Amino acid sequence: MIVITIRCTQKLCKYLGIYPVENPELTTSTLGDWYANLVPTISGGLIVIMCEKTLLTVAIPAWESEELVPLFRMRLANLLGMIGLHPKDIESEINHYDQAQFCKTTSRSALGSLNDFVWHYQMMVDEARGILNLNLSEAELKLSRVPCKPIDYRYPSEAAKKLLSTQTKNAC
Repeated sequence: MIVITIRCTQKLCKYLGIYPVENPELTTSTLGDWYANLVPTISGGLIVIMCEKTLLTVAIPAWESEELVPLFRMRLANLLGMIGLHPKDIESEINHYDQAQFCKTTSRSALGSLNDFVWHYQMMVDEARGILNLNLSEAELKLSRVPCKPIDYRYPSEAAKKLLSTQTKNAC
């Protein structure tokens, strides 16, 4: 079975009305597990989802949470294209995102990184004077180009490109 794991904070689980899976299946995607949190902003909530391996982030307005998995898949494919991945690499990864299992968070380091990105999203929403005025694609791209200590001061975009480009080379 092809599946991804989204590790949600308690606040997000409560908001979504879900109970985390106790014994999750292994994630089949190259990017691995994702961490997600509900972010309060001046104009409503934002769900920020971050890749544990690369720290790449996508954001979805909380009021669209009923379509969380399809929107996550769409936003991630868009971001991977914007950072310059080949369409075959994007398709190969995105094929794993049809089904998601929601689990508890397990990494304090990943939560720390997620909280850093949450702060950035909150500041961008404030500067834009609301979520509706914020171009989420531009925000995601901008944050993909922030050097991050947990990945040896590399950019999340570069970490994702290296990981996903290697996947295609290994498959050949």
